[in-house]
Amino acid sequence: MMFGSLFSTHRRLRKAEIPALAQATPSPWRQAWKALRHNHLAMLCLLLLIVMTVWCVIGPLWSPWQNDATDALMINKPPGAAHWLGTDFLGRDVYTRLLLAGRISLIIGLLTMLLSVALGYLLGAVSGYAGGWTDKLIMRLADLVMTIPSLPLLIVAGAMLSELDFSAESRIYMVVIMLSLLEWPKLARLVRGQILSLRERDFMLATQVLGLSSRRRLFGHLLPNTIPILVVMATMAVANAILMESALSYLGLGVVPPTPSWGNMMDAANSLIDFQRRPWLWMPPGIAIFITVIAINVLGDGLRDALDPKMKRSVK
Repeated sequence: MMFGSLFSTHRRLRKAEIPALAQATPSPWRQAWKALRHNHLAMLCLLLLIVMTVWCVIGPLWSPWQNDATDALMINKPPGAAHWLGTDFLGRDVYTRLLLAGRISLIIGLLTMLLSVALGYLLGAVSGYAGGWTDKLIMRLADLVMTIPSLPLLIVAGAMLSELDFSAESRIYMVVIMLSLLEWPKLARLVRGQILSLRERDFMLATQVLGLSSRRRLFGHLLPNTIPILVVMATMAVANAILMESALSYLGLGVVPPTPSWGNMMDAANSLIDFQRRPWLWMPPGIAIFITVIAINVLGDGLRDALDPKMKRSVK
């Protein structure tokens, strides 16, 4: 009876220790969030991006001016009480168009990120896990895409779209597809490298001994361990897509009027008179692109430091 009592007491103590241990050891995602919160610059950029996104969504609803509302008496007026950022060559309110253009540019960045991440993540995982001719075929295709200069290829593709006479709305989705097809190889190569490293670890050998199917080993054990690099690369893909879309739209080969984007709003800088005497036409979208891309890159660096165990600092 005495030994039975001792064993039952020991069992109760062990059961009481399990919740305490679980509480003392937070999950990896909670640790990453705690590390990110201590990165004040990254948190400032995250807050800035949230405010900018929300304002681009709800700001035009409060504006008294419509996107396509023209006024022949208010052409190229400087900023004032009625028009905070002035008006353009058709008398349209620059402030309202800036917010609407932010919607388009951010949507293109997010859609490009989702499509390129889906392609790169899937192809990189299949390449690293399957190996053999599958790996060689996918990686040679990725190398081929990466060797082609992105901007000249986008210019040629944009010129072809202009000749095919797509509508302004459909051009947005065509730009997303073009940017995604150029962005996926970077992520595919990184995911493949992670898969090649992880599949030789002890926990993957254990899944093989247990007889788990290839689908469960890939989607249940390998891919979840590549999520940190996925998060960082997805953040960088948004910034790259916004920059490339802005360059294409500035050249008149991306999003075309009357649909506004930050890139085609900066097209006013093509005119020497507008560039010198009417900076309110091109400076606001240029500043918006600069702030957004810098904030996304700084946030991506912060996420990398928080999610990569090798780069984590001791968080007190």
